[in-house]
Amino acid sequence: MPAPESIVLAEQLDITATVDDNQVLTISKVLYKAAVNEPRSVTIQISDKASLLKCRLGSVIKIQMGRGGGIHNLDFEGIIKVIKPGNQTHTIVAMDRITSLASSEFFDFKDSEIIGQDLYFLIKDAADYRDIDVTDTLLGSPIKATKSMGLAGLQRRKDFIDKCIDFMITSFDDTFHENTDFLRYNYAIRSGNKFEIFLADFKNKSAQPVFTISEDDANITGEGIVAQIDTTRLFNSITAQSKSDATIFKTVSNEQSIKQFGPTSALITIDSTSVGSLEQNAYETLQSFSRPTFSYAITMHNAEWLGLGDLVRLDVPMLEKNIILPVVAYETEIGDTVVTKLTLGEPELNLKDFVRQLQL
Repeated sequence: MPAPESIVLAEQLDITATVDDNQVLTISKVLYKAAVNEPRSVTIQISDKASLLKCRLGSVIKIQMGRGGGIHNLDFEGIIKVIKPGNQTHTIVAMDRITSLASSEFFDFKDSEIIGQDLYFLIKDAADYRDIDVTDTLLGSPIKATKSMGLAGLQRRKDFIDKCIDFMITSFDDTFHENTDFLRYNYAIRSGNKFEIFLADFKNKSAQPVFTISEDDANITGEGIVAQIDTTRLFNSITAQSKSDATIFKTVSNEQSIKQFGPTSALITIDSTSVGSLEQNAYETLQSFSRPTFSYAITMHNAEWLGLGDLVRLDVPMLEKNIILPVVAYETEIGDTVVTKLTLGEPELNLKDFVRQLQL
């Protein structure tokens, strides 16, 4: 087996790539794409025919990358899915092993084996497939499977995992969070071939970001910090109705939000006949949904070390205050330079999930 050789790409970033553990590739450009709960992809460009001939559909490609050794979030292991020969450059596309979960054989997940089990470990067991490394999924969660979740049935492994992750929302009973701080778990292979289930606790009052981005950061390129304002999850008038007596209900509205964005109402059902309880639930729901959802895209140099779930502080004058948000997606291109497009945002929690958590 030939010894892997490192070539130095932009800004002293070392890369070693092998196919089936023994064929060394010479790479001229790499593009990573990653998002929570999805397979990570790598698109590489190679210029020599010898490297092209080493690549076969279905082969396992391993990429080790970083500065000065050590484990890096850009370390990658996946399966070659696309080969595009060209006149001068050739393109190879590989996906990490979460793609194997998405295309797995159908498996019969039975209620008798699911109900009462920790969703965290149900996901771990389903992900333990086709050489995926689940040894780091050890923490567990307080969320147990119930029959009403509808998890059972004949399905592919990723479909089952996605059903579980929809219910993996946690709340807190401590001084570091508000009582309506509900956070969603996510999963990914963030480095190499290690499957992880993680919780990015950006709402914690003592949260410590791993990085701060300011508007005048010299590493920012392109359009700078671009905000996306989403009103599809905005509700500024909430009517809470009793589940057992439809004649009992209470409506709470945010007039300022209605004037700014127009009326957007929602009806929620609460297991109570107390008007006070209905009003409290409507108010807490309104507090969380009467404002738009913001996400931010930042393109910058030298940010390739940031990974999914990492907390980043935005220090931008146009914002009312500094905010901390997790990385929910990124694209990193490595060629003559190293450029990363980060997407920071709050993992989506829809109205139905919020109300369900409110009543637990």
